[in-house]
Amino acid sequence: MHAAHDRRRIAVFSGPPGIGKTTAIDALCREIPDGAVVVKVARRNAREVLVLQHVLDAVRRLAGSPSVHFPSSLWELRNDIFSTICGWAGAEPAAARRAEYQVADFPKLTLVFDEAQNLSREAIESLRYWNDADRCYAPFPLGLVFVGNNEFSLQTDLDGRSVISAAVADRALYVQTFDYGDVTDDDIRLYLEASGIVDEGALGALIGHVNERRSSRSFRRIQDLVEELTETAAGKPATVEAVRELLALGC
Repeated sequence: MHAAHDRRRIAVFSGPPGIGKTTAIDALCREIPDGAVVVKVARRNAREVLVLQHVLDAVRRLAGSPSVHFPSSLWELRNDIFSTICGWAGAEPAAARRAEYQVADFPKLTLVFDEAQNLSREAIESLRYWNDADRCYAPFPLGLVFVGNNEFSLQTDLDGRSVISAAVADRALYVQTFDYGDVTDDDIRLYLEASGIVDEGALGALIGHVNERRSSRSFRRIQDLVEELTETAAGKPATVEAVRELLALGC
């Protein structure tokens, strides 16, 4: 995600629930709070107009704009997004349209589409024009990061076409699908240690338990274990005995 942002490129990431997608998005936004915004569309097969309305809302929040009007025409939406981004970047829209600014002079801005499986092929295809270096819809190429479920990048419509078109895939810096098998023991150890579990015996017992139940390599399920262990330990440091007591309960 950082690489896509730094290079003003497109990236597509997909994976099952609980593998850390939203956690990664949150980390990116914490690290570049003035340069990354999250766009989340709940409606399935969302078309371009609805998606751009959500984009406009996101960039307005970033720019601190108080406007609450959302046009329903594509031309107005594109114009409002262009102007809002110019305001955020400190550029004059008319001068930006005349290409009086150098791209390198603009700050970097990345749109992160969470739950991207809800976007239609049409919407994703249109969004690439906000990234194109030549005749971009924005005053400068926007980084685009699409993050969806584990079927997102391979998902096809009724005509058998992938949601990610060849044109988008060709422009993408990354098109990568993850699964639970990509979660290593070291990843789980780091997650547990970050959650305050440092006893070697407790760490070993928890990692061993996760390895016995491959489906539980979801970080969401691991977090459930951490919370249940915290309750079992009753405020005391988590030990291997506390883990064994927890697992004996069938967690």
